Amino acid sequence: MESINLTEKRRKKLLKTINEIKKETTNQETIAGLNEIELYIIENKYGIQFEEHSEKMFDDLMSNIPVFVEDFTRKIDFSSSMNRSFILEGDNLHSLYLLQKTHKKAIDVIYIDPPYNTGSKDWKYNNSYIDSNDGYRHSKWLSMMSNRLKLAKKLLTRNGTLICAIDENELATLTLLIDDIFGEGYRIDTVVVVHNPRGVQGDNFSYTHEYALFVYRKGLKIIEDKTLQSNEIYVSNLRNWGSESKRSDAANCFYPIYVKDNKILGFGDDITAQTDIHPSQTSYDSSTGVYTVYPIDIQGVERKWRYARQTVESVLSVLQVKKHSDDRLEIYIGKNYGKYKTVWDDKKFDANENGTKLINAMVPNNDFDFPKSIYTVYECLSTVIKNRPNATVLDFFAGSGTTGHAVLKMNENLGGNRNFILCTNNDIGFKKEKEFITLFPEWKDKEGMESDSRYLEFEEKYGIARSITFPRIKSAIKGYHHTKDTKEILLEKTITSKIFTDNNLYNNISSEINDFIMSKSDKYTKIDVEVNENKVRVIGITKSKDKVKGIPMNLHYYKSKMIPKNDEVNDLSVKLIPYINEMIQLKYAKNLLSGSYEIIIDEAVLLSYFEKKTNPKNLRTIYFAPYILISSEEEKYFTNMGITLVKIPDEFFRSELQEVGEIW
Repeated sequence: MESINLTEKRRKKLLKTINEIKKETTNQETIAGLNEIELYIIENKYGIQFEEHSEKMFDDLMSNIPVFVEDFTRKIDFSSSMNRSFILEGDNLHSLYLLQKTHKKAIDVIYIDPPYNTGSKDWKYNNSYIDSNDGYRHSKWLSMMSNRLKLAKKLLTRNGTLICAIDENELATLTLLIDDIFGEGYRIDTVVVVHNPRGVQGDNFSYTHEYALFVYRKGLKIIEDKTLQSNEIYVSNLRNWGSESKRSDAANCFYPIYVKDNKILGFGDDITAQTDIHPSQTSYDSSTGVYTVYPIDIQGVERKWRYARQTVESVLSVLQVKKHSDDRLEIYIGKNYGKYKTVWDDKKFDANENGTKLINAMVPNNDFDFPKSIYTVYECLSTVIKNRPNATVLDFFAGSGTTGHAVLKMNENLGGNRNFILCTNNDIGFKKEKEFITLFPEWKDKEGMESDSRYLEFEEKYGIARSITFPRIKSAIKGYHHTKDTKEILLEKTITSKIFTDNNLYNNISSEINDFIMSKSDKYTKIDVEVNENKVRVIGITKSKDKVKGIPMNLHYYKSKMIPKNDEVNDLSVKLIPYINEMIQLKYAKNLLSGSYEIIIDEAVLLSYFEKKTNPKNLRTIYFAPYILISSEEEKYFTNMGITLVKIPDEFFRSELQEVGEIW
């Protein structure tokens, strides 16, 4: 019996009733109201339903345009050949708005660790902290996340991935929200991360874990295979066994494998269809020293290889040859790679040991609660971009800057020139805000304290972007000193009892560890080897008197501000031009050579280049103001010189200029 969709039945009944009422009235206001109800009923079908709330930061965009202003006091320059990374201070909604103009379909990974909405005043909505007494805290959180995820989706490349950390408070609702925004074409995988093995006491359970949601397009191979350690590799016969394993059970799987000196030389043609040919399992040509091996078992049954002739080359590097006492050769496969599991419970993911203690060392006396273990973020990013050396990573809830630090470590460990964009506001947090009001009680239960000069000083000293995110990234780039020894996991191996009975395995692992220690010995004061449970770890130790070495990267620090769209005094184009350089640097961070472009706002400068008929600065691009008129002759000249002419601010703010009627 076919099931009946009762909700659809009720929906149709309601819509029919609305249409009948509309036919009986001529009042246009009533009809308009009924149309809105009708639209609401039609749109609200399957998916997450929540009370949408207005947001001041979103409403500000109706009458203002966000722009970036560089803070040169926080700029770090290493080399023009290196990528540029960015810290964008301001509301992340405004940063995401501007990134639509510079990074649409250009981000490889978005990693975010949003506020978990625990009810403990850990985030603000419309300048007010949200606590457990707010009956709309879930819908406000979803409204906040929805506005940002809709923009974030547009930034991902076709094979880009969103990774979102979350705990049990909003796991279910966030999953539904992501499914609603990203749609049927995307897959959501959930990984459990044991980040607090000591546990957080709840009413009934002690929580030791949180989650990481991986969101990516269906039908694509996005998650990289994990490299297995030697003792984790499962070795099995390349010859098939069991049901449907005979020669006749598949095409192209009965062919010879040629072996010499215990190494595979290559593969012969498939002879599955040549049923009159029945070779030996192993044959030897004494004139060449080459063995020929077929998939025939010890009983003489002709089986098949597990890989067809046209694909077996892809696993050549993980094939092994073993000679038995009767001179029979067998071919084994032992893949040194495998899929990531969905439960991560290694001690390196401990947020206290490798999150809180690390940031306290890098930024002493900071006021940041619950930073991620750097290894958690590193592992998350590694699943997607370990083989993408030029990837761009975005974190629009940057907080303590762990994502930027993890990208730097990835470049150091794996090579490459990955860069990051970190977006964060400069809020001082609930505890510091309460402290400010204690010092200046006249602001209790009042709005507007953010404009008080004393608050601005407080913000400069304690705001998250300036007192935590930037200092942490600066320390990671330039290196740092601190009062305690630092420990860093450089290498780890899973071991089993087999290592003590298999001399070859023991020697291989010992040799690998010793070689690794030699390669890292100049970077650390001391290197120790620790054996704990089923792990052996190589630990790099930097003594407190020694400097922890930095990882070079160019860094720009931008602050956002708002420009009114309508101004009776100045044209919008004129007001936007001073902020174009930041947009150029942000958009072309990977390919922008120092001095390769120039912003020209004086027509005389452009004319002088044309008259001199030279390109003395080796310019590639000239950005020119809208009031500069360029003749067809001048345009042809610059094109022949290999210089691209780009009108500003149209290049980045065309839709806004169209909205106010300055361009069409």
